[in-house]
Amino acid sequence: MDAGRIPSNKRSHFTSGHDGMVLTMRNTLLRVFFHLIRLRRPRTSLASPVFLVLQYRIPLGCCVHATPIYAALKAAHPGCTIIVATRGLGRSVLLHDPNIDHLLDTPDPGTSFRDVRSHARLLRERLQRLNLRPTHILQDASNRRGTLALFALLLRLAPTKGFADIPQLYDTHITYDTSRSLIDNNLRLVGDATPHVEPAVYFTTDDLAAASSLLRATNPDAHPITAFVVQGSGAQPNNWHDHRFAELIRHVESVGHRTVFLGTHAEADTINRIRSLAASQGHTLAGRTTIPQLAALLCLCDALVTVDTGTLHVGRAAQVPMIVLAPTWQAAIEWLPLTVANAIVLRGEDNLLARADIPEDYRLDEISVASAIDAFTQLDTRFPPSVHAHEQRLARLLSNTRT
Repeated sequence: MDAGRIPSNKRSHFTSGHDGMVLTMRNTLLRVFFHLIRLRRPRTSLASPVFLVLQYRIPLGCCVHATPIYAALKAAHPGCTIIVATRGLGRSVLLHDPNIDHLLDTPDPGTSFRDVRSHARLLRERLQRLNLRPTHILQDASNRRGTLALFALLLRLAPTKGFADIPQLYDTHITYDTSRSLIDNNLRLVGDATPHVEPAVYFTTDDLAAASSLLRATNPDAHPITAFVVQGSGAQPNNWHDHRFAELIRHVESVGHRTVFLGTHAEADTINRIRSLAASQGHTLAGRTTIPQLAALLCLCDALVTVDTGTLHVGRAAQVPMIVLAPTWQAAIEWLPLTVANAIVLRGEDNLLARADIPEDYRLDEISVASAIDAFTQLDTRFPPSVHAHEQRLARLLSNTRT
Protein backbone atom coordinates (compact mmCIF):
# COMPACT_ATOMS: atom_id res chain seq x y z
CA MET A 1 0.00 0.00 0.00
CA ASP A 2 1.35 3.44 -0.89
CA ALA A 3 2.37 5.44 2.13
CA GLY A 4 -0.20 8.09 2.98
CA ARG A 5 -2.84 6.65 0.64
CA ILE A 6 -6.24 6.07 2.25
CA PRO A 7 -7.62 2.58 1.56
CA SER A 8 -10.72 2.67 -0.66
CA ASN A 9 -12.90 1.02 1.98
CA LYS A 10 -11.92 3.73 4.46
CA ARG A 11 -12.47 6.80 2.28
CA SER A 12 -16.23 7.17 2.77
CA HIS A 13 -15.81 7.00 6.53
CA PHE A 14 -13.05 9.60 6.41
CA THR A 15 -15.07 11.87 4.10
CA SER A 16 -18.29 11.66 6.11
CA GLY A 17 -16.39 12.26 9.33
CA HIS A 18 -14.60 15.25 7.79
CA ASP A 19 -17.88 16.70 6.43
CA GLY A 20 -19.55 16.27 9.80
CA MET A 21 -16.67 18.08 11.51
CA VAL A 22 -16.90 20.95 8.99
CA LEU A 23 -20.67 21.19 9.52
CA THR A 24 -20.24 21.27 13.29
CA MET A 25 -17.60 24.00 13.03
CA ARG A 26 -19.82 26.04 10.68
CA ASN A 27 -22.80 25.77 13.02
CA THR A 28 -20.64 26.78 15.97
CA LEU A 29 -19.33 29.82 14.09
CA LEU A 30 -22.86 30.81 13.10
CA ARG A 31 -24.06 30.53 16.70
CA VAL A 32 -21.18 32.74 17.81
CA PHE A 33 -21.96 35.23 15.01
CA PHE A 34 -25.66 35.38 15.98
CA HIS A 35 -24.73 35.76 19.65
CA LEU A 36 -22.43 38.69 18.88
CA ILE A 37 -25.20 40.38 16.89
CA ARG A 38 -27.61 39.98 19.81
CA LEU A 39 -25.05 41.48 22.20
CA ARG A 40 -25.04 44.67 20.12
CA ARG A 41 -28.73 45.34 20.69
CA PRO A 42 -29.60 48.43 22.72
CA ARG A 43 -30.96 47.79 26.18
CA THR A 44 -34.38 49.27 26.80
CA SER A 45 -36.44 49.86 29.91
CA LEU A 46 -39.68 51.02 28.27
CA ALA A 47 -42.74 50.40 30.45
CA SER A 48 -45.00 49.38 27.55
CA PRO A 49 -43.92 46.99 24.79
CA VAL A 50 -43.16 48.30 21.31
CA PHE A 51 -43.78 45.70 18.61
CA LEU A 52 -42.13 45.94 15.19
CA VAL A 53 -43.91 43.65 12.70
CA LEU A 54 -42.11 42.91 9.43
CA GLN A 55 -44.69 42.29 6.67
CA TYR A 56 -42.97 41.75 3.32
CA ARG A 57 -44.96 38.89 1.77
CA ILE A 58 -47.64 40.85 -0.04
CA PRO A 59 -50.12 38.60 -1.82
CA LEU A 60 -53.42 40.14 -0.74
CA GLY A 61 -54.52 37.08 1.23
CA CYS A 62 -51.29 37.07 3.25
CA CYS A 63 -51.75 40.73 4.14
CA VAL A 64 -55.40 40.34 5.16
CA HIS A 65 -54.72 37.21 7.23
CA ALA A 66 -52.09 39.12 9.21
CA THR A 67 -54.53 41.83 10.39
CA PRO A 68 -55.81 39.84 13.42
CA ILE A 69 -52.30 40.07 14.91
CA TYR A 70 -52.61 43.81 15.51
CA ALA A 71 -56.00 43.67 17.24
CA ALA A 72 -54.83 40.74 19.38
CA LEU A 73 -51.62 42.56 20.42
CA LYS A 74 -53.62 45.61 21.51
CA ALA A 75 -56.02 43.40 23.48
CA ALA A 76 -53.19 41.48 25.17
CA HIS A 77 -50.99 44.54 25.83
CA PRO A 78 -53.12 47.67 26.35
CA GLY A 79 -50.98 50.73 25.79
CA CYS A 80 -48.48 48.96 23.56
CA THR A 81 -47.09 50.56 20.40
CA ILE A 82 -47.30 48.72 17.07
CA ILE A 83 -45.01 49.55 14.15
CA VAL A 84 -45.42 47.75 10.83
CA ALA A 85 -42.76 47.83 8.12
CA THR A 86 -44.28 46.76 4.80
CA ARG A 87 -44.77 47.74 1.16
CA GLY A 88 -47.25 47.76 -1.71
CA LEU A 89 -50.46 45.87 -0.98
CA GLY A 90 -49.38 45.48 2.65
CA ARG A 91 -49.49 49.24 3.07
CA SER A 92 -52.84 49.50 1.24
CA VAL A 93 -54.45 46.90 3.51
CA LEU A 94 -53.18 48.56 6.70
CA LEU A 95 -53.49 52.21 5.70
CA HIS A 96 -56.37 53.00 8.07
CA ASP A 97 -55.96 50.25 10.68
CA PRO A 98 -56.58 51.90 14.10
CA ASN A 99 -54.48 49.25 15.85
CA ILE A 100 -51.29 50.36 14.07
CA ASP A 101 -49.44 53.35 15.49
CA HIS A 102 -46.74 53.69 12.80
CA LEU A 103 -46.94 52.31 9.25
CA LEU A 104 -43.59 52.44 7.44
CA ASP A 105 -43.47 52.05 3.67
CA THR A 106 -40.20 50.21 3.02
CA PRO A 107 -38.71 48.20 0.13
CA ASP A 108 -38.38 44.43 0.12
CA PRO A 109 -35.18 43.50 1.99
CA GLY A 110 -34.07 41.38 -0.96
CA THR A 111 -32.51 37.93 -1.03
CA SER A 112 -28.73 38.42 -1.01
CA PHE A 113 -26.82 38.90 2.23
CA ARG A 114 -25.58 42.29 1.01
CA ASP A 115 -29.12 43.53 0.26
CA VAL A 116 -30.51 42.20 3.53
CA ARG A 117 -27.73 43.85 5.53
CA SER A 118 -28.05 47.24 3.77
CA HIS A 119 -31.85 47.29 4.08
CA ALA A 120 -31.57 46.40 7.76
CA ARG A 121 -29.26 49.37 8.26
CA LEU A 122 -31.67 51.71 6.43
CA LEU A 123 -34.68 50.58 8.46
CA ARG A 124 -32.71 50.81 11.71
CA GLU A 125 -31.67 54.38 10.88
CA ARG A 126 -35.23 55.33 9.99
CA LEU A 127 -36.56 54.01 13.28
CA GLN A 128 -33.87 55.94 15.12
CA ARG A 129 -34.83 59.18 13.34
CA LEU A 130 -38.45 58.63 14.41
CA ASN A 131 -37.29 57.85 17.97
CA LEU A 132 -38.98 54.44 17.78
CA ARG A 133 -37.32 51.75 19.90
CA PRO A 134 -38.84 48.28 19.36
CA THR A 135 -38.79 45.85 22.25
CA HIS A 136 -40.01 42.90 20.13
CA ILE A 137 -39.66 42.06 16.42
CA LEU A 138 -42.30 39.75 14.93
CA GLN A 139 -42.71 37.98 11.59
CA ASP A 140 -45.98 36.28 10.75
CA ALA A 141 -46.44 32.83 9.27
CA SER A 142 -46.58 34.12 5.67
CA ASN A 143 -43.13 35.68 6.13
CA ARG A 144 -41.26 32.52 6.94
CA ARG A 145 -38.39 33.05 4.51
CA GLY A 146 -34.90 32.57 5.88
CA THR A 147 -33.72 35.89 4.45
CA LEU A 148 -36.48 37.71 6.33
CA ALA A 149 -35.48 35.98 9.56
CA LEU A 150 -31.89 37.11 8.95
CA PHE A 151 -33.16 40.62 8.20
CA ALA A 152 -34.92 40.72 11.59
CA LEU A 153 -31.75 39.60 13.35
CA LEU A 154 -29.53 42.08 11.50
CA LEU A 155 -31.68 44.99 12.65
CA ARG A 156 -29.96 44.47 16.03
CA LEU A 157 -32.84 46.15 17.83
CA ALA A 158 -34.81 43.63 19.89
CA PRO A 159 -35.54 39.91 20.41
CA THR A 160 -37.08 38.27 17.35
CA LYS A 161 -39.94 35.81 16.98
CA GLY A 162 -41.15 34.04 13.85
CA PHE A 163 -41.76 30.92 11.79
CA ALA A 164 -38.89 30.56 9.28
CA ASP A 165 -37.33 27.09 9.27
CA ILE A 166 -34.02 28.36 10.64
CA PRO A 167 -34.68 28.41 14.40
CA GLN A 168 -31.18 29.70 15.19
CA LEU A 169 -32.02 33.06 13.64
CA TYR A 170 -34.81 33.74 16.13
CA ASP A 171 -34.81 34.31 19.85
CA THR A 172 -38.19 32.56 19.88
CA HIS A 173 -38.96 30.15 17.06
CA ILE A 174 -42.50 28.93 16.28
CA THR A 175 -43.07 25.78 14.23
CA TYR A 176 -45.91 26.22 11.74
CA ASP A 177 -48.85 24.01 12.71
CA THR A 178 -50.55 22.56 9.63
CA SER A 179 -53.57 21.54 11.71
CA ARG A 180 -54.41 25.23 12.27
CA SER A 181 -55.46 27.98 9.89
CA LEU A 182 -53.00 30.64 8.75
CA ILE A 183 -54.85 33.17 10.94
CA ASP A 184 -54.60 31.01 14.06
CA ASN A 185 -50.92 30.31 13.39
CA ASN A 186 -50.35 34.06 13.12
CA LEU A 187 -52.07 34.63 16.46
CA ARG A 188 -49.51 32.36 18.14
CA LEU A 189 -47.13 35.33 17.83
CA VAL A 190 -49.23 36.94 20.57
CA GLY A 191 -49.51 33.77 22.67
CA ASP A 192 -50.58 30.15 22.30
CA ALA A 193 -53.83 30.80 24.17
CA THR A 194 -54.80 33.83 22.05
CA PRO A 195 -58.48 33.55 21.03
CA HIS A 196 -59.40 33.59 17.36
CA VAL A 197 -59.79 37.03 15.76
CA GLU A 198 -61.33 37.57 12.33
CA PRO A 199 -59.47 39.77 9.81
CA ALA A 200 -60.39 43.42 9.25
CA VAL A 201 -59.63 45.88 6.44
CA TYR A 202 -60.51 49.43 7.51
CA PHE A 203 -61.63 52.36 5.38
CA THR A 204 -62.43 56.07 5.81
CA THR A 205 -65.53 58.11 5.05
CA ASP A 206 -63.88 59.16 1.78
CA ASP A 207 -63.41 55.50 0.81
CA LEU A 208 -67.03 54.81 1.71
CA ALA A 209 -68.23 57.75 -0.38
CA ALA A 210 -66.26 56.49 -3.39
CA ALA A 211 -67.66 52.96 -3.03
CA SER A 212 -71.23 54.23 -2.55
CA SER A 213 -70.92 56.37 -5.68
CA LEU A 214 -69.83 53.39 -7.77
CA LEU A 215 -72.74 51.27 -6.57
CA ARG A 216 -75.33 54.03 -7.07
CA ALA A 217 -74.20 54.41 -10.67
CA THR A 218 -74.60 50.67 -11.33
CA ASN A 219 -77.72 50.15 -9.22
CA PRO A 220 -79.82 53.35 -9.18
CA ASP A 221 -82.99 51.48 -8.12
CA ALA A 222 -81.34 50.07 -4.97
CA HIS A 223 -81.89 46.39 -5.74
CA PRO A 224 -80.00 43.79 -3.72
CA ILE A 225 -76.46 43.44 -5.05
CA THR A 226 -74.38 40.31 -5.52
CA ALA A 227 -70.72 40.77 -6.39
CA PHE A 228 -68.90 38.20 -8.50
CA VAL A 229 -65.18 37.44 -8.71
CA VAL A 230 -64.84 35.13 -11.70
CA GLN A 231 -61.08 34.80 -12.06
CA GLY A 232 -58.18 34.12 -9.75
CA SER A 233 -54.73 35.67 -9.90
CA GLY A 234 -53.48 33.05 -12.33
CA ALA A 235 -50.87 31.81 -9.87
CA GLN A 236 -52.87 28.63 -9.26
CA PRO A 237 -55.56 26.62 -11.10
CA ASN A 238 -58.68 27.79 -9.26
CA ASN A 239 -61.06 29.09 -11.94
CA TRP A 240 -64.55 27.74 -12.70
CA HIS A 241 -66.04 26.91 -16.08
CA ASP A 242 -67.38 30.00 -17.91
CA HIS A 243 -70.71 28.40 -18.76
CA ARG A 244 -71.30 27.40 -15.14
CA PHE A 245 -70.63 30.94 -13.98
CA ALA A 246 -72.99 32.22 -16.68
CA GLU A 247 -75.82 29.94 -15.54
CA LEU A 248 -75.37 30.97 -11.90
CA ILE A 249 -75.32 34.67 -12.85
CA ARG A 250 -78.57 34.26 -14.80
CA HIS A 251 -80.19 32.64 -11.75
CA VAL A 252 -79.01 35.38 -9.36
CA GLU A 253 -80.35 38.10 -11.65
CA SER A 254 -83.63 36.21 -12.16
CA VAL A 255 -84.43 36.44 -8.42
CA GLY A 256 -84.04 40.21 -8.37
CA HIS A 257 -80.37 40.80 -7.57
CA ARG A 258 -78.20 43.19 -9.54
CA THR A 259 -74.69 41.95 -10.24
CA VAL A 260 -71.33 43.69 -10.18
CA PHE A 261 -68.01 42.17 -11.19
CA LEU A 262 -64.82 42.75 -9.22
CA GLY A 263 -61.18 42.12 -9.99
CA THR A 264 -58.22 43.84 -11.59
CA HIS A 265 -57.90 45.61 -14.93
CA ALA A 266 -56.06 42.54 -16.22
CA GLU A 267 -59.19 40.42 -15.69
CA ALA A 268 -61.45 42.61 -17.86
CA ASP A 269 -61.46 40.21 -20.84
CA THR A 270 -62.52 37.23 -18.71
CA ILE A 271 -65.23 39.26 -16.99
CA ASN A 272 -66.62 40.57 -20.29
CA ARG A 273 -66.58 37.08 -21.82
CA ILE A 274 -68.61 35.63 -18.94
CA ARG A 275 -70.98 38.63 -18.82
CA SER A 276 -71.65 38.20 -22.52
CA LEU A 277 -72.23 34.46 -22.14
CA ALA A 278 -74.72 35.14 -19.32
CA ALA A 279 -76.38 38.02 -21.21
CA SER A 280 -75.90 39.87 -17.92
CA GLN A 281 -76.82 43.49 -17.34
CA GLY A 282 -74.30 43.63 -14.50
CA HIS A 283 -71.54 46.21 -14.44
CA THR A 284 -67.81 45.65 -14.05
CA LEU A 285 -65.98 47.59 -11.36
CA ALA A 286 -62.71 45.74 -11.92
CA GLY A 287 -59.68 47.90 -11.27
CA ARG A 288 -61.76 50.86 -10.07
CA THR A 289 -61.21 50.63 -6.32
CA THR A 290 -58.36 50.80 -3.84
CA ILE A 291 -58.21 48.04 -1.23
CA PRO A 292 -59.97 50.17 1.45
CA GLN A 293 -62.64 51.16 -1.11
CA LEU A 294 -63.09 47.50 -2.04
CA ALA A 295 -63.69 46.66 1.64
CA ALA A 296 -66.30 49.44 1.90
CA LEU A 297 -67.98 48.32 -1.33
CA LEU A 298 -68.24 44.72 -0.11
CA CYS A 299 -69.83 45.92 3.14
CA LEU A 300 -72.56 47.47 0.97
CA CYS A 301 -73.14 44.30 -1.07
CA ASP A 302 -75.66 41.64 -0.05
CA ALA A 303 -73.64 38.64 -1.25
CA LEU A 304 -70.31 37.73 -2.80
CA VAL A 305 -69.62 34.76 -5.09
CA THR A 306 -65.90 34.27 -5.54
CA VAL A 307 -63.17 31.88 -6.51
CA ASP A 308 -60.28 31.42 -4.07
CA THR A 309 -58.37 34.67 -4.64
CA GLY A 310 -57.45 37.91 -2.86
CA THR A 311 -60.92 39.50 -2.95
CA LEU A 312 -62.27 36.49 -1.05
CA HIS A 313 -60.17 37.53 1.95
CA VAL A 314 -61.27 41.16 1.76
CA GLY A 315 -64.86 39.87 1.61
CA ARG A 316 -64.24 37.82 4.73
CA ALA A 317 -62.87 40.93 6.45
CA ALA A 318 -65.99 42.84 5.38
CA GLN A 319 -68.19 40.00 6.69
CA VAL A 320 -70.36 40.00 3.56
CA PRO A 321 -72.32 36.73 3.09
CA MET A 322 -70.37 34.74 0.55
CA ILE A 323 -70.08 31.61 -1.52
CA VAL A 324 -66.51 30.41 -2.07
CA LEU A 325 -65.71 28.18 -5.04
CA ALA A 326 -62.55 26.45 -3.85
CA PRO A 327 -60.05 23.91 -5.19
CA THR A 328 -59.45 20.51 -3.63
CA TRP A 329 -55.69 20.34 -4.14
CA GLN A 330 -54.65 22.42 -1.13
CA ALA A 331 -55.50 22.06 2.55
CA ALA A 332 -58.80 23.87 3.13
CA ILE A 333 -58.02 24.74 6.75
CA GLU A 334 -55.13 27.04 5.86
CA TRP A 335 -56.98 29.74 3.89
CA LEU A 336 -60.71 29.11 3.68
CA PRO A 337 -63.44 30.51 5.99
CA LEU A 338 -64.60 27.07 7.11
CA THR A 339 -65.95 28.22 10.47
CA VAL A 340 -67.42 31.55 9.37
CA ALA A 341 -71.21 31.47 9.78
CA ASN A 342 -72.04 33.59 6.74
CA ALA A 343 -69.71 31.76 4.34
CA ILE A 344 -70.54 28.64 2.32
CA VAL A 345 -67.48 26.89 0.91
CA LEU A 346 -68.07 24.65 -2.11
CA ARG A 347 -65.34 22.18 -3.00
CA GLY A 348 -64.85 18.51 -3.69
CA GLU A 349 -63.27 15.90 -1.47
CA ASP A 350 -59.68 16.55 -0.46
CA ASN A 351 -57.33 15.56 -3.25
CA LEU A 352 -54.00 17.10 -2.33
CA LEU A 353 -52.23 16.45 -5.61
CA ALA A 354 -49.01 18.15 -6.51
CA ARG A 355 -49.86 21.14 -8.71
CA ALA A 356 -47.86 19.62 -11.55
CA ASP A 357 -50.36 16.75 -11.69
CA ILE A 358 -53.45 18.95 -12.12
CA PRO A 359 -54.86 18.71 -15.68
CA GLU A 360 -54.47 21.87 -17.78
CA ASP A 361 -58.22 22.05 -18.39
CA TYR A 362 -59.13 21.71 -14.67
CA ARG A 363 -61.82 24.27 -13.77
CA LEU A 364 -63.12 23.34 -10.30
CA ASP A 365 -64.84 20.43 -12.02
CA GLU A 366 -66.23 19.05 -8.74
CA ILE A 367 -68.55 22.07 -8.22
CA SER A 368 -71.84 21.80 -10.12
CA VAL A 369 -74.13 24.67 -11.07
CA ALA A 370 -76.95 23.04 -9.09
CA SER A 371 -74.88 23.05 -5.88
CA ALA A 372 -73.94 26.72 -6.41
CA ILE A 373 -77.57 27.73 -7.00
CA ASP A 374 -78.62 25.78 -3.89
CA ALA A 375 -75.90 27.53 -1.86
CA PHE A 376 -77.04 30.94 -3.11
CA THR A 377 -80.64 30.13 -2.12
CA GLN A 378 -79.48 29.10 1.37
CA LEU A 379 -77.40 32.24 1.74
CA ASP A 380 -80.18 34.52 0.55
CA THR A 381 -82.61 32.89 3.00
CA ARG A 382 -80.32 32.91 6.04
CA PHE A 383 -78.86 36.38 5.38
CA PRO A 384 -81.49 38.31 3.41
CA PRO A 385 -80.59 41.69 1.91
CA SER A 386 -80.79 44.31 4.65
CA VAL A 387 -79.77 47.95 5.01
CA HIS A 388 -79.29 47.26 8.72
CA ALA A 389 -76.77 44.52 7.88
CA HIS A 390 -74.89 46.97 5.67
CA GLU A 391 -74.77 49.48 8.52
CA GLN A 392 -73.46 46.91 10.99
CA ARG A 393 -70.66 45.88 8.65
CA LEU A 394 -69.76 49.49 7.90
CA ALA A 395 -69.68 50.47 11.59
CA ARG A 396 -67.19 47.69 12.35
CA LEU A 397 -64.62 48.85 9.77
CA LEU A 398 -65.12 52.60 9.41
CA SER A 399 -61.96 54.29 10.67
CA ASN A 400 -60.80 57.82 11.36
CA THR A 401 -57.17 56.69 11.29
CA ARG A 402 -54.91 57.91 8.52
CA THR A 403 -51.68 56.07 9.28
